[in-house]
Amino acid sequence: MFERLSPLLSKAVVRGVVIAAVTLFVASALFTPQLNPVTRGSFLASVNVGPVWGELVQWRIAMIEARNELDRWPQDIHKYAPPIANPQLRVTSPRPNVLQADIAHNPELGKLAGTQVVVELKPGTHTWTCRPGSPPIPSGYLPINCQEGSTDDFEPAKPNRTAADADPFGWLRSLIVWCGVIFAVGAVVWVVRHPLIGAGQLRPARLRRTPLARLPQIDRLLRLLRRLEPTLLAADIRMVDWRRAVLCAQATGAEHAPALARALAERVSARCQPSADWALPGQVFEWQFPPDLPVSLDRCMVFVPTAGIDEATVLRQLRAAQTGSDVLLILSPHSVDTPWPLLHAHTEDRANLHVMVDSASQTEWLIGGEALQVLLRHLAAQLRITRISPYQTRGGVTREGAFFGRAQLLARVINREPANYLVVGGRQLGKSSLLKAVQRRMQGHPHTVCHYVSLRDHRLAPRMALQFGLPADTPLEAIVDHLQAQYQGKRLVLLIDEADLFFRDESNNGYVQLSTLRALSEEGRCWFMLAGFWDLYATAVLDYQSPLRNFGEVLAIGGLEREACRDLATEPLRKLRLGFDNERLVDRLVDASGQRANLVAILCQECLEALQPGERVIEARHLTQALASQAVQDALAGWGRLSHDDAACRLDRIVVYHTAQSGQTGLVALAQLLQSHGIPGDAQALRQSLARLQLAYVLRKHEGGDYRFAIPLLQDQFEPTEVELLLHQELAVLARSDIKI
Repeated sequence: MFERLSPLLSKAVVRGVVIAAVTLFVASALFTPQLNPVTRGSFLASVNVGPVWGELVQWRIAMIEARNELDRWPQDIHKYAPPIANPQLRVTSPRPNVLQADIAHNPELGKLAGTQVVVELKPGTHTWTCRPGSPPIPSGYLPINCQEGSTDDFEPAKPNRTAADADPFGWLRSLIVWCGVIFAVGAVVWVVRHPLIGAGQLRPARLRRTPLARLPQIDRLLRLLRRLEPTLLAADIRMVDWRRAVLCAQATGAEHAPALARALAERVSARCQPSADWALPGQVFEWQFPPDLPVSLDRCMVFVPTAGIDEATVLRQLRAAQTGSDVLLILSPHSVDTPWPLLHAHTEDRANLHVMVDSASQTEWLIGGEALQVLLRHLAAQLRITRISPYQTRGGVTREGAFFGRAQLLARVINREPANYLVVGGRQLGKSSLLKAVQRRMQGHPHTVCHYVSLRDHRLAPRMALQFGLPADTPLEAIVDHLQAQYQGKRLVLLIDEADLFFRDESNNGYVQLSTLRALSEEGRCWFMLAGFWDLYATAVLDYQSPLRNFGEVLAIGGLEREACRDLATEPLRKLRLGFDNERLVDRLVDASGQRANLVAILCQECLEALQPGERVIEARHLTQALASQAVQDALAGWGRLSHDDAACRLDRIVVYHTAQSGQTGLVALAQLLQSHGIPGDAQALRQSLARLQLAYVLRKHEGGDYRFAIPLLQDQFEPTEVELLLHQELAVLARSDIKI
C-alpha cells in the first residue's frame, strides 16, 4: 500500500515545495526587496546612486578649480582630489578635460558595482557632458541627458537622493515582470510536460508519428491553446491532411474501416473497393495501384481488424486465410498504447505476404508528405525484395518510374510535327519500352491520339481491327476511317510493335499493305511508328523497291546512356532504402552490361536475389554472384539465330567466334578466314552479317574500323579452347554446304 502511495506523496510534496518557493519569492520582493535575490540589485543601486553621483560632482568641482588655478588641465589629478571620507569611485583622466569614473566592486552598491561613467569638460566653459563607460552604468541610474554621444549639459543627480527619488516604482515593476515570467514559464512547462501535446510543441515533426487514435484529443487541446495552425505549420503538415486524419480516427463502428482504407488509398493514388467472402475478423478491401508505382505490385488486399478484437484471434485467422500471391496489408492498431507484439513478429517473417502498418505509420501515411515512401518502406521491410522488385526484366517497360534514358530519341519524336519513324534494334534493347514511353507522353494531348499495337504474327489489319472493336476482315483504310471518325479533328498516331513477321510476309507478297500504310501517311490521315529488327531494317534500308524506303526516319536502338544506366541501377533501390556499397560497384555493373538496359535490370534483380535476410546493401560478392547467374547467361543467349536464313545465322556465328578468339574482327579478316578454309566468301554477305550483329548489339564498331563485343560479358562466355573448336566446326559445315556465301 505504501509503495502505491509513495509516487502520489512525492508529487504532492514537490507541488507544495514549488508553491511555497513562489510565495516566498513574491512576499520577499514586496516587503524586503533588499533580501530578494532578484530585486536586491535594483534596490541597492537605487539607494546608492545619489552618493555615487555626489562623489563625481565633487571631482568635477575640484577639476574646474585646478584648471582655473593652473590655467590648464592638471597632469596629476589626484593632487587636487576632493576630500571624501568613504570613496566609491576610482577616478582617472585618460586625456585632458576627461574624467573616467570606475565604481568599486562593492556588493552593497547593487547593479552599480563594477560599472563606469565618463564625463568631459568642454574647453573654455564650465559645461560637462556625460556618457556611459565600459561596462556601462544601467540606463535607469543615469541622468536623462547622459546618453552615448550626448552633448547636452550634464545635470547630476542630487547628492542626497534616495531610492524612492531615483526610481520609486522600479522594484515594483521588476516584481511584476518577474511574476509574469514565472507565469509564462509555468504555462510553457505545462504545455511541454503535457503527455499528448508536449512532444509536438518541442519537436512538431513528431506529430507525424503519433498513434492515430490520439489525434482527436491532440486536435482539441491544440485548438484550445490556439496552437493548432502554428504547430501544423512548424511540422509541415497541411491542414486538409490533418483534418482528414482526425476524421478517420474519430470514425467508429462500421464507418471506421472504409474511411481509413479509402483515405490511405487516396494518398497513394490507388483505387479502393470492398472485397467480400473473406473469413477474417474485420473488413477487407482491394487496392488497385497506378501503373507508375515504382515496384512490381499491381494490386494488394487491405485488412482492417474489427475494433477491440483480440490479437490472438486475428493472428489465428490470418494463418488460416488463403491470400494466394496477393500481398495483404494489415491496418493494425499496434502502438505503445495498444501493442500487438504477436502480429508484429508474424509480419516480420518474410516467408508470408502479410505486411502490418501500425498506428503511427498510418498517421505518417495520412499527414506526412511522402505517403508512397511509407508504403514502400513497409513493403521492403516485411516482404522479400524479389516479390516487389522494381526491375522489369521481361517485355517493354510499362511503368514510368522504371523507364530511364532515351531522352534524345523521345525528344526527336515528341517535340516535332507528326512524322513516321522506324525503330530498329535487337531484342530486349528497349524498342517496346520506347514505344510505350511515347504512348504515355502523348496520352491526354489535346490534338493527338495515340494507339499501341503489338503484332503476334504477320496479320496487321485483323489484329488492329479486333483491337478497335471491328470485324477481323476490316481493311486498313476502313480501320483508319473508323478511328478518324471517333477522334474527329485529332491527329492519329499508330505505334506498331513486333512487326518483323509482317515485313517478312510483305516482302514475299509484293508489299501490298505497306503500300497502303505509305498512302495513308502521305494523305496525312495517319502517322506510324514501326518497331522491329532485321526484317524491318532490310525492308527499309536494303530493299530498294520497298515502299518502306524513305517512309520515315530510322531510329536505331543501342545501349542506354551511361548516366541513365546508373540511375536505372540505383534509383529503384533508393526508393526501397537499399543501395550499393560504393560507386565503383555501380560502374562495374554498368561496364559489364555494356550499357544494355535489360541486362542492367537483370543484374540488379540478381543482386537482390543474392541478398540474405536483413541485408540492405549490395556488396561486391553479390554482384560477382549476379554476373555468373543463369539469368544473365540466358539474357546473353540467342545471338546465334538472328535471321530466318540458316546460312546467314551460320555466318553470324563464325563472326562471333572469330571475335571471341581474336578479341576483334573486321571485313578483311573475315574474308581471309573464309578463303583459308576454301570458302568463296561474299563481301556483301559479310557486311550484312556485321550489320545484323551490330544492330543486335552483339558487336560494336570502333573508331579504327574493327568490331568488338558490345557487351564485355559476352567475351567471358567463351573458353579459348571451346571457341577454336566451335569456329572450325562452323567453317567445316559451311565449306561442305552447297550454299555460296
